[in-house]
Amino acid sequence: MSGISGSSSFDIGGEMPRLPKKDSDYCLNLIIKTNLASVNINLLKTTKVGEILPVVAQSIDGPVVVMKDGMVLGTVLSSYLMDLLNCINKDTEYQAEIIKIDEAVCQVTISAVK
Repeated sequence: MSGISGSSSFDIGGEMPRLPKKDSDYCLNLIIKTNLASVNINLLKTTKVGEILPVVAQSIDGPVVVMKDGMVLGTVLSSYLMDLLNCINKDTEYQAEIIKIDEAVCQVTISAVK
């Protein structure tokens, strides 16, 4: 595996390298590919691949969730969750692109709104 500045970490799918924390634009460049947990099946039925949805922290301590139509679509679980939460708490806004839906599984790519 190779990454930026010799650092490499990958989330589900193994496609998105995590940037070193010393990067001044770390929060803007953080990209996470992961499956959502506790997916709202009724909301998922109305969700399409390619949709862009907001990612929010429900409190300063989390959880971090993906929202759709004012309701929680699912909860973000990732080895980078604390980084994401810290960046949200530092006012970086994130969005989730729906990249795969398979029955109750919803996979997203989370990135900063630029």
